[in-house]
Amino acid sequence: MRERQLPLFADISGPRAASDPTDTTTAEPPAEAPGPLADDRQLGLFADRAVLSRELEAAITSGRFEEGPMLRARLEEDFGLDSTQGLDPLARLAGVAWDPPQTPLAVWVDVDRLLAAQPLLRAQVRTGVFSRLLQSHHPEVLLAARPDCLPAIARVLREWPGSSPEDGRRAARSLVRDSLLAGHPLEALDFRDDAPLADLLAEDRDPRWLACLGRIRRLWPSVPPRAPECDSRVDHPAVAFWDCLRLAESAECPDELRQQARRRMKQLDPELHALFMRHAHA
Repeated sequence: MRERQLPLFADISGPRAASDPTDTTTAEPPAEAPGPLADDRQLGLFADRAVLSRELEAAITSGRFEEGPMLRARLEEDFGLDSTQGLDPLARLAGVAWDPPQTPLAVWVDVDRLLAAQPLLRAQVRTGVFSRLLQSHHPEVLLAARPDCLPAIARVLREWPGSSPEDGRRAARSLVRDSLLAGHPLEALDFRDDAPLADLLAEDRDPRWLACLGRIRRLWPSVPPRAPECDSRVDHPAVAFWDCLRLAESAECPDELRQQARRRMKQLDPELHALFMRHAHA
């Protein structure tokens, strides 16, 4: 008996039949195996509409808003007006003058409000606007022109290409520190992408005290003391606490001066002083 051989591949149903030399019937050529089925989702990535949409998205996120009308016109011409629904606010950024920054910042505030129902596009526009502005202006210049744009600048700095996440977070938090020291209140929800910072801003304290608490929690670096001695002749006790905090942490100050600064901190806010001492000895 002939031994039965199992098929080598799953799509072959069984062993080949033995050839019969007396059979003169011409054998039919084997059918070609079907090729791999095309995935419609992958084909969609290379469709004209998808390519144009990606070009428009890249132009927005990189701040090249001048290219927006041209790409939008191509989409509408090929795919109809429905393909660009919701893009009307972007037209205001197409011809804006970017220097000085006050004008584009004012336009962005209006555009950002109009895009509130489109969070993805809103985030892309924010990235594009501030990426372009930060190429020619320091963050402090933008904040001086528009203090309420701090949350947007902080987000862009944390995502800045070419820098590490830690460097971006440090730069963003330093801006927050300076804003709090200037007495500007900030909303925790505006900084929810940075959980430790959001937790700090949720505290029920004056902004200047939050700057001190943030330093004690090591959310941002301190800065060198402004004077050789603790200056208590300031308008706000939190600012005096901040100055003493900088002295108490300075390795260049004499030990007697550091002790004096710590005693003054205890007088100004015993709770924060105790927290500072716990962190200092941790």
